[in-house]
Amino acid sequence: MRNLKLATGVVLVCSTFVAGAAFADAQTASVTGCLDMAHQVRTALEANAQSPNYQEAVKEQGYGRDFCNNSYYQVGINHYSHALELLGVNKS
Repeated sequence: MRNLKLATGVVLVCSTFVAGAAFADAQTASVTGCLDMAHQVRTALEANAQSPNYQEAVKEQGYGRDFCNNSYYQVGINHYSHALELLGVNKS
């Protein structure tokens, strides 16, 4: 019984460290993703100022920025991706 409690404790401690490291890694990648997408959208907007979807793409850019700034990285990246789609630009 004592060994079972010790093993459970060891598993919990190890999984906490692994989960923490994975979260930090994912968060860094997401912040980087937001910054990369923001740059792509800004460039696409400058190059496609005459697009019929320009105003909608600007709105999506704003949503992406707002979500990324509030740590909702994946949602922000999705809005940036939609802005690129509206402008007919492929993600790089």
